[in-house]
Amino acid sequence: MRVLAAAVALVAGLMFAEPAGADEALDRGLAEAAVREARGVLSRELLGHYDVVHLAVVKVQNPPGRVAPERDYGLVTAVVTFRTTRNATRHAGLNRAMFEPGSAMCQGWLYLHCGVPLGHAFDGTLELLLAQDGEGAWRAVSPRWRSRSQYPLQGYLLLEGRAKEGYVLFPR
Repeated sequence: MRVLAAAVALVAGLMFAEPAGADEALDRGLAEAAVREARGVLSRELLGHYDVVHLAVVKVQNPPGRVAPERDYGLVTAVVTFRTTRNATRHAGLNRAMFEPGSAMCQGWLYLHCGVPLGHAFDGTLELLLAQDGEGAWRAVSPRWRSRSQYPLQGYLLLEGRAKEGYVLFPR
């Protein structure tokens, strides 16, 4: 009788268990989505003025209170490190005079666009909230408090106590 019960439990466990490859495929898909979405956020928020030279996924996890992306509403957080370098692009929507040395426009976060030389490195860490759309693709969700941030990219950046000097607002 015990042998029969053990066999039934084993068969039931095998029938309802997730295949190991499914978890790996989900993890790989989430990492690819995090890199794709981080590249898009950086390109959009830095107005194409920077080339993304490095992106790496640090971790992908379920937000607190969530069961699992495949069983619950598709929502995960991803932490991605990045490195960008200033290129020669000049966004058509920005005033050309602001790119001239000494421009009064080159203050605050705008220094990232006009106050630095070509090749200037800008690096940091992004936290993305990824939601699954109707077709099953993972997309970054814009932070709800982003409109109240000092500069557009701040809503995604993890400053982790790092001084803004030399990082985002003011060059070293």
